[in-house]
Amino acid sequence: MTTPPDIWLSTPTPPRRQGAPGLFLDRDGVLVKEVNYLKNKEDVALETGAAEIVAWGRAKGFGLVCVTNQSGIARGLISWAEFEAVEMEIARQLREQEGTLDLTLACPFHPDFTDGYGPEQDRWRKPGPAMIEHGAALMGLDLAKSWLVGDKAADIEAAKRAGLKGAVIVATGYGAEEREAAMAQESKGFTVLSAATLDEARALLEMAF
Repeated sequence: MTTPPDIWLSTPTPPRRQGAPGLFLDRDGVLVKEVNYLKNKEDVALETGAAEIVAWGRAKGFGLVCVTNQSGIARGLISWAEFEAVEMEIARQLREQEGTLDLTLACPFHPDFTDGYGPEQDRWRKPGPAMIEHGAALMGLDLAKSWLVGDKAADIEAAKRAGLKGAVIVATGYGAEEREAAMAQESKGFTVLSAATLDEARALLEMAF
């Protein structure tokens, strides 16, 4: 799978972790506290427990991948330069707490604001599975052993469509209001768990992996 030119990668050559599980994480409302169209690095604040869940995944040898929809770019509310400054600040704050991601993928597409939006763009924008699939391919991750943590039903659906083992809907960000729709994604072979906090999500994942 080639990367469309408008899909942002934190690095084109993330570390290979052949056959390892992946821990996929949403950004806004999960890794960082929800800010409507986060564009200023000064507004970046890690969600409680974010660095700890990343550090835990690192210690376990998982591939650590952030997958984030960023329609604010298509809407003209956020520039790529502002987005990248925010990403650098997130990475800095994670490093300070011994948490480091392997890869971040960001999708700027939105059906109402992206010229020529069609099925290909739709696969990249969550709930499409392409960001997860591409991250796994770049790193050699085993999707069938992998999990995702998100705060929206679209995150959970993307995990299901990508063939992950399961996902956790966390009540940070939009998670409380999205919980019912997220839990409805559970099916045979795909587990959906609910957590109030990222610390609780980590505890659930410790039992699930």
